[in-house]
Amino acid sequence: MRIIGIDPGTRIAGYGVVDLSEQKNLKAIAAGAWKLDAQKELPPRLATLAIEFRRVVETYKPSHICLELSFLADNPRTALFLGHARGVILSEAHQLGLVISEISATSAKKIISGNGRAEKSAIAKIMSSMLGFNFVNLPYDATDALAIACADAMRNRNSSFANSSVTLESNSSSNENILIDWQKKRKKGRIHLSNFASLLKAK
Repeated sequence: MRIIGIDPGTRIAGYGVVDLSEQKNLKAIAAGAWKLDAQKELPPRLATLAIEFRRVVETYKPSHICLELSFLADNPRTALFLGHARGVILSEAHQLGLVISEISATSAKKIISGNGRAEKSAIAKIMSSMLGFNFVNLPYDATDALAIACADAMRNRNSSFANSSVTLESNSSSNENILIDWQKKRKKGRIHLSNFASLLKAK
C-alpha cells in the first residue's frame, strides 16, 4: 500500500510518500514541499498546487491519501485560504481515484510521538529515526506530511512497526531511487537541494 500525506497550504504545501508492506514495514519513497508564489493572486496559486499534486501522484502512484484537517486559525482569512487549498487537493484526489482519509495535526502527532503538541523539530527527528534517513535539509512541511502518511498507516491499517527500518532496493525504479540518491549525494557534499521535489525536477 502506498500512501501520500499532505500538509496543505497556499504558500507552502508539503507532501510525503510512504509504502506500507504486507509485513507491516514502512519505506520512505519521496518527500518535499511545493513553494507557491505568494506574490500571485489565490487562483493561480491554487492552479499550481493542483498541477504539482497531480504530477507527484502520477509519478509515485499512491493508492491512498491522508490530508491534514483544517485547524481553527486566529485569522479567518488564513482559515479560508487553507480551506481552498484543501478543496483543490480533495478534488484532485477524488478525480485520480485515491482512497481519501483525513487526520488532525494533533492526532497525527499523538500517534507518531505520543504528544499531540510535539514541536515540528521533534516530529522531523522521529521521522528520521522511523524511516532511516536524515531529513535535516527537508522543510518541516515535508516531514509533517510524512508524519501524516505514517500516522494514517498506523491508525487505519492495524500496523505493527517493530521493524520499521527502510530498505530501498537497488532494482527500484529511478523515481523511487530519488530518496537514496539524494541522501548519498548529501553525505558527499555534492548537493544542496532543500527537498526531493527539487531533485525530481533536476532529474
